[in-house]
Amino acid sequence: MQWGIPKMLFVTKDQFMLNKKIALLGAAAVAMISTGANAATVSATAEVDILAPVTLAQTAGLDFGVVAAGAAAGTVTLTPASDVRTCSAGLACVGAANRGAFSVVGANGYTVVITVAPTTTLTGLGAPMSLSLTASTPLVIASGLPQTFHVGGTLAVGAAQTAGTYNGTYSVSADYQ
Repeated sequence: MQWGIPKMLFVTKDQFMLNKKIALLGAAAVAMISTGANAATVSATAEVDILAPVTLAQTAGLDFGVVAAGAAAGTVTLTPASDVRTCSAGLACVGAANRGAFSVVGANGYTVVITVAPTTTLTGLGAPMSLSLTASTPLVIASGLPQTFHVGGTLAVGAAQTAGTYNGTYSVSADYQ
């Protein structure tokens, strides 16, 4: 104690500045609290249209028919535009062939994208044969009724290909664009 005054009553300059800063921060915090006098609220809308799923079904299998193999390799082509099949030199096409056919149904007026696997392999008693695939169209405009598209392709037949039945599968998909 000095001069009869308790030491607690003396405030240093640093303590005074600290107290001043705390008071200013408190006042600023109170000023930042919104009273709602200028606030605005609005109700907004949200919407979605759900389409029925696309349906896809195979209605006819892709069948290259009967082909007589020769001493040289060749190709058999079946266009997706028709059931017309052609054999290259060294091969003989016998009987009829059928392009693959598919039915797709989607929501009226919406575009459906058709995707066909580009290649597959046919296997049987002899060496596997490569098949390149083609769809008749990449897009279908859905009408709510079944729309038909076709799949054809080119089959690579080996030289002196072993006689027998050869089979394979391929992927076809349809979805909204």
